[in-house]
Amino acid sequence: MTLSDAGKIPTRVIVIQLAILVVAAGLFAYVKVYAPKLEKAHEAAQVARRESRIEDFFNSMVAEDSSRTVEAPGVGQTHPQSLRSTPSVQDVQQELGGPDTSSTDFAGGLHLGWIGTTHTLEAAFNHGELYALSFKNNQTGHGVNVYKSSAQFQAF
Repeated sequence: MTLSDAGKIPTRVIVIQLAILVVAAGLFAYVKVYAPKLEKAHEAAQVARRESRIEDFFNSMVAEDSSRTVEAPGVGQTHPQSLRSTPSVQDVQQELGGPDTSSTDFAGGLHLGWIGTTHTLEAAFNHGELYALSFKNNQTGHGVNVYKSSAQFQAF
């Protein structure tokens, strides 16, 4: 008597189906687990770079006059600060990227804001030229206003 192979699934078909199943499970794991973690890490790096650009821009724009001191209420003795230069709106946006907030005042001045994780920077422009920077710590609410030609330090 001879045995029949009718109805038997060939081993090759089972191996192909298992390979397809493994690839599908790997793809599912990538989409559900690895891709979101990768995206979160990328977003965190972008936020850190933005915060760094905000701090670096403020530090590069502010000059301190260490030869003079001013008594600031609630702060003590400080050195007066002023802006080193007065770049245009386009120059500031090129360095910091697009602003998070934008408004105009009654005199037509443009106020642009960049919000980072720990600091907020607001730049005020008059006729397209920077005349004031406000740098605020988001956690404490304290900050500094620095003006174009001000010899006066203002803390809030």
